[in-house]
Amino acid sequence: MKKSILLGVLCLWLGLCTAWASTGTTNPNLFNDTIDWCTNYGCQSQQLGTPQNWTSNGGATGMVGLVSSQNMQNLVQGVSWNGNFSNGMGLIYNGVETLGNTPGGILLSLDSPAYGVGAYIQDDPYGAFTATITLYDASFNLLGSYSSPGTSDNNVGTALFIGAYDATADVSYALFDTNDDVFAIGQAKLATQPVSSTPEPGTLALLLPSAMGLAGVLRRRFTKEVR
Repeated sequence: MKKSILLGVLCLWLGLCTAWASTGTTNPNLFNDTIDWCTNYGCQSQQLGTPQNWTSNGGATGMVGLVSSQNMQNLVQGVSWNGNFSNGMGLIYNGVETLGNTPGGILLSLDSPAYGVGAYIQDDPYGAFTATITLYDASFNLLGSYSSPGTSDNNVGTALFIGAYDATADVSYALFDTNDDVFAIGQAKLATQPVSSTPEPGTLALLLPSAMGLAGVLRRRFTKEVR
């Protein structure tokens, strides 16, 4: 079975989408399956090419990589990262500044659509930041996005969790980003079963039909075909 991931400037699909029947959350307990980067790549500091395959604790599969197609880095809280993730948590870092990376979002793809996706996230450097998760379906149609403020520091175990989910299992891609561009995500989580929760107010962006239509899409290859 072949699967190609189309990327580019992840634009707004205006006028081609219906309103998103989902919400965002900072509660990791709403997601039932975990993607552990240490389990997938080892608890060590190393550079990783984009993309890399992953397998969740529950057996789901997919890929992770940078939208810039540049190398990412596997780090570990308390060993090679002095931040506010839980000690020993494996991370995916998009900076890799020694390689001259142009920071870009971290994209998670799912081989089988889920109800939702989330991850712990921390900005680099320390300070206040805003994190955003954007969800797409299997055709890379934008489902919606959710933003939440966070604090980046070295208070271990306090990292922001940001997630979003839909009423149906149609989520195939999740893009993580922050307003400062350089950041890491920790343990990621999937909702492989329906999520029941009171919507969190304020920052969920819903797409509504627009007379502007489709604003241009710049497509490029994210990865080679997977067989």
